[in-house]
Amino acid sequence: MASGMMKSIKIVMLLSLFIFITQKSEAQFSNLVIFTQANEPFTLIMNGIQQSPDPRTNIKITGLNAPNYKLKIIFQDQEKPEIEKTMYLQPEVEVTMEVLKNKKGLWILRMLNSVPLDEVTDQYDGQNVFIFTTTPRLNSTTVSQTTTINTVGISTGTSITTTTTQTTSDNYGRDEYNTDRDDHHDYDGPRGCQRPMSPQSFEAALASISSKSFESSKLTIAKQIAASNCLLCKQVKEIMKLFSFESNRLDFARFAYKYTWDINNYFLLNDAFEFESSIDELNKYINKR
Repeated sequence: MASGMMKSIKIVMLLSLFIFITQKSEAQFSNLVIFTQANEPFTLIMNGIQQSPDPRTNIKITGLNAPNYKLKIIFQDQEKPEIEKTMYLQPEVEVTMEVLKNKKGLWILRMLNSVPLDEVTDQYDGQNVFIFTTTPRLNSTTVSQTTTINTVGISTGTSITTTTTQTTSDNYGRDEYNTDRDDHHDYDGPRGCQRPMSPQSFEAALASISSKSFESSKLTIAKQIAASNCLLCKQVKEIMKLFSFESNRLDFARFAYKYTWDINNYFLLNDAFEFESSIDELNKYINKR
């Protein structure tokens, strides 16, 4: 009887350890920044999928969880040859690459630096942030429609082609947020980032997190969104409430701190915890930073 109980306890402990390790491994991801100082716009292709909707000079891709990717740089100036490179990434780091001409006059992609994600500074103006996608990002869709017009006195028709362009984007925000329209317009304390997500962009992000069935997947997506945007404390709190496990709420609260606009209001997150120990752990983390 006792041996059977001990076996059951061991099985439960091993299962818990397996779930913990699985969540940790799934939650690890990296960022990739590619830029050019030569004012040469380019389109970024990763694993055969277009990541930037149109040519840019500074592109940041977040949510990368594979060890390597096939990169292709296609310049807006079609006379310049494409650059192809295999990129190897370590988890929880941000790698920065520079597009430049070498001494032989050839365009190359060279690694500039690599830093841990928790040491990455906020996105600056001119940088375009996108979450890695397996669906091509197309900036516009062109639809052609042929209309035949019969003119009086002329037996043949005249074909006129009209073209309409629709711009689409699936990036979670980074759109400018007018804080004067928000209930935080009177906040004048320190800020962890520059432009909070608009309510519309946040609702889309919240729906994306909620659509995931597994807790670990929700945490991964939530971190991707936080790292690519700027949140309000109340938005961080709403995301935390999507997690069933206290450990994941604490994990996300720590991670989102440097991506939060009104960081002096971080005490509002206390109500999202069930245990006092979690509040203490979060406060220790904030004090260290």
